Amino acid sequence: MKILVINGSPKGQKSNTMWLTNAFISGFPDTAEVKIIHLKDKDIHPCMGCFSCWTKTPGRCAIQDDMQEIYQAILESDVIIESMPLYFAGVPSRIRMMTERCLLFTKRYEGSPEDSFHTILELDEHNLMDKKLVLISSCGYVSMDTMFEGLLKEYDLICGAGNYTKILCAQGELLQAGDRTRQVVNYLEDVREAGREFYENGCLTPERERKLSEPMVSPKTFEILIKRYWSERM
Repeated sequence: MKILVINGSPKGQKSNTMWLTNAFISGFPDTAEVKIIHLKDKDIHPCMGCFSCWTKTPGRCAIQDDMQEIYQAILESDVIIESMPLYFAGVPSRIRMMTERCLLFTKRYEGSPEDSFHTILELDEHNLMDKKLVLISSCGYVSMDTMFEGLLKEYDLICGAGNYTKILCAQGELLQAGDRTRQVVNYLEDVREAGREFYENGCLTPERERKLSEPMVSPKTFEILIKRYWSERM
């Protein structure tokens, strides 16, 4: 199995969310082939909206930059893991730019009211339907609540609700403690078990998703820690 990790954090490998992603893929067997792309290191231009990928050069983008490498990596992978922080209630900028450049993976929309966005992904030239997508994201807020609603709504529109696996983590700043804090160690072990479960079954059980959505510490404890964190940063 070939695994592609696309890290959309501007912090690269130092991203809080990469603690989750690394734990998740550590649950895979050694035979799994893992490729990690840090978008911050890539030269990616914004989509021009020229629609050449639908007209003059079907299935190919007119812009020549590092997206060519990413396109190839996507096509060669069995599992695509998109790892990203949640900063401002939605998809962060580097993932957003990459996603818009993936229009070439879709069929040309010709006005049918029966077509939704995820149905036009069924393109013969670039068949992505057999690939599995995992969305991993963390935020610095005290709890999940409504913080991920915008992010999930967008992925539901693109992929179709239920067509991807998600691991969402609030209190993401705690992940910087790594293996120095018991609560974080326990949480990362749960994420590692989620990786093992996903590799074996291609999905996570509702019980696993529920457990991963639980906060690492109490709201009051988190408030104390975050105030101390910002005081030190100031």
